[in-house]
Amino acid sequence: MHKEVFSKQLDFAALLHDVSNIFEGASLIVNQIIDGAYGCSLEEIRPFLIALQQTNKRGVDLIESRRVNEEVGVVNVTQFDVLVFLQKNYSQFKPIAQYYSLNLHYQTQASYKHGTQVRGDSISIDRMLCNLVTNAIKYTKKGDIFLRLLNQGDDLIIEIEDTGCGIATEQLSNIFIPFWRSPQSRLSEKPGRGMGLYIAWIVAYAHGLSIRVDSVATQGTKFTIQFPYKDDGIYGVDGRMLPKSQRLQDALPV
Repeated sequence: MHKEVFSKQLDFAALLHDVSNIFEGASLIVNQIIDGAYGCSLEEIRPFLIALQQTNKRGVDLIESRRVNEEVGVVNVTQFDVLVFLQKNYSQFKPIAQYYSLNLHYQTQASYKHGTQVRGDSISIDRMLCNLVTNAIKYTKKGDIFLRLLNQGDDLIIEIEDTGCGIATEQLSNIFIPFWRSPQSRLSEKPGRGMGLYIAWIVAYAHGLSIRVDSVATQGTKFTIQFPYKDDGIYGVDGRMLPKSQRLQDALPV
């Protein structure tokens, strides 16, 4: 198959994967509100309505970004505060974790050496983080999930850690391959498509970030995303995204 055709098919499969996850999450929250799981008064359910609103907006933004990228061929690089960004992610996923009787924790530092401003495609970075948190929820039957923003030296670090099924050491080299699923993940009651980690890898690569995984089978997994320090104090890309063809050629660990 021609590489360009394969690339478009992967892009479309990735889009369907993320849109489907968004709809599933929104539907879960709506059903829980209807069942009264979050309370009955407006004040009780307001945080969950806000989470639902943010989840819906994420889906709209994703589709609109794809449309603009197809028509104009330009990726929208902006500057944003990743601390605020992660707080929104936490708010969106807290009711979903609660539904599965999981504890979602959001951990930050009192201060950050060079601040928390990031330059990049915020919609793509959101896709990367949401896929990692979704996987953590999907493959954790009980226990805790941690979303952290830390400093490691001068660098800015995002950690997503769970107490789930984990990944065997011999399988770690395969996890970013599209459509691949580990034997442990196939035991989950929540179906997967094998696209989430591929999407996370591609987004990290395009932004010049490193993404590392530490995992022990049956004990849990931790993903670490490293934003290297830049002299101007703004983490992320320097000015432009790497072209899609280069991402595909160099990023896939196959």
